[in-house]
Parts: sequence; structure tokens; C-alpha cells
Amino acid sequence: MVMKGGKMKFEHLVKMFDERATQPLISRRQLWLGLVLRAEDPCRFDENISEARILFYDQQEMQREVVFGSLVVKEFVRFVADSQVVYETLPSEHYTASKLAMCIEEPQPGHLFIRFVYENELPDGPVTSDTNDPGYYVPYLKSAYQQADTLTAQTILTLAREGVLGSP
Repeated sequence: MVMKGGKMKFEHLVKMFDERATQPLISRRQLWLGLVLRAEDPCRFDENISEARILFYDQQEMQREVVFGSLVVKEFVRFVADSQVVYETLPSEHYTASKLAMCIEEPQPGHLFIRFVYENELPDGPVTSDTNDPGYYVPYLKSAYQQADTLTAQTILTLAREGVLGSP
């Protein structure tokens, strides 16, 4: 289905440091391992996922199926070592193709951020006030993305604190 209004692109940053802390909350390596773990074990990061199956995996990419109840989402995941993880969701009869990039940014030593960049075929905002217009839901979708991404960041920080992601 082709939508009017252009593709939706949404991005935001999540801060992974506290300038008041005497020690960094997380190292770049731990952050990278946390992003990889999110791809490998998404159930740990999203309670709505009932199952995840890895179909193929090597250093550069993974193919997986993520199960949300009766909905099965097929994704390709690309890894750019110590830098970014890119998810490409294959379209189905239930949803359009989409892309999510999670990029590590470090504008100065120890000041780590995750930049989340979403792209999909939805219009970038409401075209009408009609609830049948897929664009009507874009503001809610963006809010849900931000909530999920904040939870991802909090989970990674917790895993780092617990030693799951190795030592800093």
C-alpha cells in the first residue's frame, strides 16, 4: 500500500552517562555488547515478545523471527562492529517494511549516547483526522518508540551494572 505524505523518519538520542557520576555508567564496549544482546535475546528487552528464533547468524548479520502472540515478524539484523546495529523488518500482510538503526555516538570521551533512527512507509504525520488514516497513529507510534528505547537503554545499564556485559 502506497501512502501519501512521504516516508516517516524519526530519530532521537538517549543519553548513557551521568556527568555527576565519579565513574562512567557504562563503557563503549559494554554498550556495544548490550546492543548485540538486544538483537540476540529480544525477550529480555520487551515483555510483549513471546519468542525469538535466530535463523542465521554470523559476525556481520543475523536473520531472526520475533513472535508477538500470533504475529511473527521476520527481520534481518546487520552489525557494524562497536558502532551500530541495524534492523530491517521484512513486510508482511500485517505490516509494512521498516528499518531501525541503533548507533553509538560519543561526542567526547565517556559521553555515550544511542541514536535511534526509525524509517517506514507510513506518512510522517496525520494527513487527516480520520482514525482509518495510518498517519493518524504516527504520533502515538513515535511516543511508543521513545518509551521502548528508554527501556532498552535502562536495561542495558542494568545489565552492565550486574556484570552481564563484562567489565568496563
